[in-house]
Amino acid sequence: MRKTFLIVLGLCAVISLGGTAAAGTIDFNFEESTPVGSWQEREQTMTDEDGKQIVTVMRISYLGEEEREGEPYVWTEMEMNSFKVKKKGRKPQGDPVYIKILMKKSVLEGDIANALGNFNDMATEVIMQAGDSQPMRIKGAGSMMGGMTKAIGLKVSYTLTKDGAESMTVPAGTFECDRYRGQGSSSAKVVFKKIKVESTSSQWISSEVPFGIVKIVSDDMVNGDPQHSETVLTDFGLSGATSKITGEPMDMPAMPKLFGG
Repeated sequence: MRKTFLIVLGLCAVISLGGTAAAGTIDFNFEESTPVGSWQEREQTMTDEDGKQIVTVMRISYLGEEEREGEPYVWTEMEMNSFKVKKKGRKPQGDPVYIKILMKKSVLEGDIANALGNFNDMATEVIMQAGDSQPMRIKGAGSMMGGMTKAIGLKVSYTLTKDGAESMTVPAGTFECDRYRGQGSSSAKVVFKKIKVESTSSQWISSEVPFGIVKIVSDDMVNGDPQHSETVLTDFGLSGATSKITGEPMDMPAMPKLFGG
């Protein structure tokens, strides 16, 4: 249960950082560029002030659509594998994590940033699995994650500005991109520890690839300590996406007093 809680907390923070209190939008049409079955893989390399590195390999998939109460919904899934970078190569850090999210299709229309702008629509249902453990399902996950952000006192302020066009080469190829500059800060209290992050980033977004993300470079100060992050697209496809979650999910118990569920 502790591992599941940490996964939910991490997902909650990611969604909040992506969309809360952000000024400016990204010019990207998700529906046109990301058909059902499409996917992308990218690698994020984080380097701390001592030069130590952690690489996270992420695979994002658009699995399918379904109808609920007469309204179209979509399933997406994120797979994450983390590694410490050693002299002899990469050392795995824990089990792979899979997070499958059901959201209203209308959330994805028009602007990729809009997908992160509303908790209740962003995550109608979430299924999570760590390694070979039994999957856990959260119904009404949007309101639960909204409650979690209140519980940890998460505050986010982020501005995003379009900064021209640029051809960008990454391991997956060369793409024509729109470049965006971002700047802002976030703060929260997690397990009695206050965390404050100040961030400056550059993002390259292209309609030539599903989900749009080609490259992200970010320089952050985490409680005053510098941290550099670089994310690059390594592979993608317009078909063939499948879920990595195995086994019958078990419903997580409601936690209304803690997280507003």
